[in-house]
Amino acid sequence: MEKTASAKTTLFMTGSTGFIGRETVKQLVENTDIHMLLLVRSEQRARTVLASYGVKSFERITFIVGDLSLQGLGLAQREHKLVRESNVILHAGGTMDITLEREKAERIFMNGAREIAQLAQDIQVSGALRHFIHVVGFMSPYGQEIEQQERMKVSHAGSQESAYEEMKFQADAYIREHAKQYGYPLSVVNPSTVVGPRPTGETEQTGGIGLLIGAVQKGLMPVVPGGKSFWLPLVENDVVAETLVFLARDEAPLDGTYPLLARKEDSPNMKELLNLITRELDVPKPAGSLPLSLIQRLLSLGGSRISGIPAQSLAFVTDRTFPVHETEALLARMGRSWPDIQEQLPFITADLDYRLLPKPEAERSPTDYIRVRKGNLAMLGWEGEGEPWVIVHGLLQCADDLLPLGAQLRRLTGNPVWIIDMAGFGRSPIHLEHDAFIGQVNALAEVLAAIRGPLRLVGHSVGAAVAAAAVKQSGRTDIRTALLQPAADNARDWRLKQILRLPRRMVRALLRGRSRQSWTRMFNTGSGGQINDSSVTRLGQRVYAYFRSPRIAGAHVDLLRWIHLGQGNRRGLSFWEEYGSFTKTGNTSDRLVVWAAKDREYRFPSGLQAGYKKVEVPYNHYFPVLEYEHTAEILAAWAGESG
Repeated sequence: MEKTASAKTTLFMTGSTGFIGRETVKQLVENTDIHMLLLVRSEQRARTVLASYGVKSFERITFIVGDLSLQGLGLAQREHKLVRESNVILHAGGTMDITLEREKAERIFMNGAREIAQLAQDIQVSGALRHFIHVVGFMSPYGQEIEQQERMKVSHAGSQESAYEEMKFQADAYIREHAKQYGYPLSVVNPSTVVGPRPTGETEQTGGIGLLIGAVQKGLMPVVPGGKSFWLPLVENDVVAETLVFLARDEAPLDGTYPLLARKEDSPNMKELLNLITRELDVPKPAGSLPLSLIQRLLSLGGSRISGIPAQSLAFVTDRTFPVHETEALLARMGRSWPDIQEQLPFITADLDYRLLPKPEAERSPTDYIRVRKGNLAMLGWEGEGEPWVIVHGLLQCADDLLPLGAQLRRLTGNPVWIIDMAGFGRSPIHLEHDAFIGQVNALAEVLAAIRGPLRLVGHSVGAAVAAAAVKQSGRTDIRTALLQPAADNARDWRLKQILRLPRRMVRALLRGRSRQSWTRMFNTGSGGQINDSSVTRLGQRVYAYFRSPRIAGAHVDLLRWIHLGQGNRRGLSFWEEYGSFTKTGNTSDRLVVWAAKDREYRFPSGLQAGYKKVEVPYNHYFPVLEYEHTAEILAAWAGESG
């Protein structure tokens, strides 16, 4: 999107720190010259939120401290005079909470609508208001056909459960009438259920589709709500933001109502959507369907208290079709078509599945990292100069657990550091390969192919095996490999081997049934009391939380079985004899293996005796997580950059 005469635009915006608002501000900063007046309750918090989202410049942003629920927006005289100089209003403010009580919902939405409308009137009197843009939910009947308006009004009238929706809809009606009365151009943008942007699918707003995914995660969605005739319209927040930015820049705006959703016939129905979600979460598909009204009734009669799923969570599931001709005409003006949401759903599902887990933050976890996607895997880390570090976690971990190691490595070397969530772990969707290990290798190989130039690849535990196989598969000679406690066919635990012969669902149930205290005791084994107790306890709590996800638990079972129950015929060679040797590839770069002497689960692989620099440390298997400072020092020294 090119910058145009938008330099003449001063935009007053509410909701700038919300899920839609942050992406909109980011796009406004990157793609326009618009000056922004952002209504916020705290300037310091707003700056922090926007900066952490990726807003890199605040040069054209002025924060206006106020509140939608207060008279006159709570503005001082100076700020009120300043906002009256704007010529475009973007009203996207209001709490996203479908369980809001009526009084609070009215105070936020209706009072906000009256105050913003009064501001529009004041600006319009001077002839300066070019455009008013209002963001309101797609279920609003206003701007739709008359019969739909009447049906929706009746269905929501007096309903305590739909106070959130009802007050938003009344605010919509109020602003529409006010715009008609005072003659200013009004565009109403009706986003459907909003999910995260491409390519990551990072969905911080968990109250929409997140409630559905949470129910599946807990095994509380055994049927399809409503059946195949119902659907859940979805839109990515970068698409919403792009639409709002286009409208804010429009020099000659037209009145319009723009439902941001695909045509019903081009979207997955509820059965198709739930089939995809259950596949990604590694649980059985729903068996049949029940009327939506019956499910809502059961939830309202006490099912919500038992399940933790509010009855309002199904409010956006509908059998309606929506008039999208104005939306499609707007998209044509924008030079784009409606994106296919289905290709993003695996990433959205994995993100929300992980986000909803009740886990504490990792000990001393940094917060300044960014999130990206390479291939089909999520990556956390930091940009920088020089050869990047790419780190693959092991069992009982996700990328977050290695953030302290990554941050320390970046401090020591200054190089870019990227930590990968393996497929089915953390925020990465599952792979669809029949062979669990090959699926992981192919997913990592795709990531390596997307990173050009020399790199340093670090793998821990089974992640070391995945890394070694991916390098071998790539045939590249510019990848330096470090293996931390590599695990493949070198396991010692025969008891675990017998357990893993049980049916997969039983093994997963055993993993999920293990207590926090049991995990903590396991991590303490072999530490010799050297590890901070809070670090071990926190790690035990995190692993327990990970296994609340059937997806993550299943991915663990599959790799444990690969380790303990054999990896197929290799012409009599061990795994590390096959994949630990690079003599036939021409790879002459030095390689490192770090081995924890107190590990009782695995023996040192004989196939790594030659061709590797070996460093032995007095720790247990999980030292990259629990002894990250020493681990980073070893890696930096190996790379020749510790000084």
